[in-house]
Amino acid sequence: PWCREHCYARRLERFRVNCRLAYLRNLTLSHDPDHLVEKVLGSLPEDAQHMRIHVGGDYYSIEYCECWLRICEARPATRFWSYTRSWNLQELLPSLERLRALPNVELFGSTDTDMSLPPEGWRVAFIEDDPRATGLVCPHQQGLLPSCLACGYCLHPRQGNVVFKVH
Repeated sequence: PWCREHCYARRLERFRVNCRLAYLRNLTLSHDPDHLVEKVLGSLPEDAQHMRIHVGGDYYSIEYCECWLRICEARPATRFWSYTRSWNLQELLPSLERLRALPNVELFGSTDTDMSLPPEGWRVAFIEDDPRATGLVCPHQQGLLPSCLACGYCLHPRQGNVVFKVH
C-alpha cells in the first residue's frame, strides 16, 4: 500500500508516456533471460565503472535475479547498486543473497514504516519518516550534491544505511 501511494516511478509512468513505454519494453525484454543478459552486456561498456540496477521496478522472479547475477559476474570491474523491497519475498531471498554477496554489488533492502527490517547484515534504504531510520541522509536529495555518483556513498562496499526523502 505504501508503494502504491508514493512510488515516484509510477508517477513518471502516468505523466510521461515515453517512460511508461520504456519500462514496458524493459519488462518484456526481461521475460527472455538469455536475451536480457545479452542485451545488457552488449550495451554496458566493458569499462563502465558504475551501474544502478533499476530506476523503477524490482526483482520479481528467481530467473530475473539470476539474470542480474550473471550480468554482475560478467562485469567484475563495474560497481552495481540497487534498492529492493523483494527481500521480503521468501522465494526470492536466496537469489538476492547470492547477488548481494558479489564483491561488486551493493544491494539495499528498501523498507517503509509498514514493513519489517531486512535480514541481519543487509544495508537498509529507509524513508525519512521511519522512526527506525539510521544512516546517511541522501545528500543528492537534499540538493547538496548533483548526483549519486558525486556522492558515491551507496556504492561503497558495505558502508551503511541510507535515508531517503519521500519523493
